[in-house]
Amino acid sequence: MPYANDDDFKFFKTDAFKKYAEEEGLVDYLKTFLTEKKVEGIEKVLSQRTNHFTVLLEEVFKLQNVGAIIRTCDCFGLQNLHLIETDTKFKVSLKTTMGSAKWVDVNTYDSTKGAIETLKSKGYKLVATTPHTDMSIDDLPVDEPIALMFGNEKDGISDEAFEMADYKVKIPMHGFAESFNISVSAALSLHTLSTKLRKLPESEWKLSEEERKLIEAAWVCKSLDRHETIAKTFKK
Repeated sequence: MPYANDDDFKFFKTDAFKKYAEEEGLVDYLKTFLTEKKVEGIEKVLSQRTNHFTVLLEEVFKLQNVGAIIRTCDCFGLQNLHLIETDTKFKVSLKTTMGSAKWVDVNTYDSTKGAIETLKSKGYKLVATTPHTDMSIDDLPVDEPIALMFGNEKDGISDEAFEMADYKVKIPMHGFAESFNISVSAALSLHTLSTKLRKLPESEWKLSEEERKLIEAAWVCKSLDRHETIAKTFKK
């Protein structure tokens, strides 16, 4: 399959791609090279996509956990995931994410502070999960954009990330174990929050028209083996 890892997706995050996607008639032309079923599938998934929630992973060192969480984000309709990698560098492949890396935008950072400040500047409330708090994930308000933070498999999130969090919440547990596996924690948290979110008016959580058009263009291109070559025939 094309676009084997995140390096191959970088073009879709550039201003050059935005200009490319905005060329009048181009995306509609590219769609004619896809099956009707594929086009309908893209439109259906896009209609449920959101940037109201996102996930921030800090120094997660097991690739299978990163892959599982990207897949979970796709399943719950999240368009973006953020990855802090100061020591561990990942090649996020389609294989390890069961293809979901093709549809979820992975944004990388080289510092915790930089990642959190970027998300806060976009209006996100940062949420740390910890068993040592009274607030449950069920009580977390969803009327503001939320970024769920998860740390590495051994130590959890750093003290720096914990101190910068706007909320500290726990996932209710009733056994001897103190915490869930990180990918399970992400799935449980997103299930709880997504259920609450989709009870809100759609205007509060769905993609803007501008976001939708840009993502649609990227997905159409990623669904074609040689979109650049096909685009050249359109320009002629």
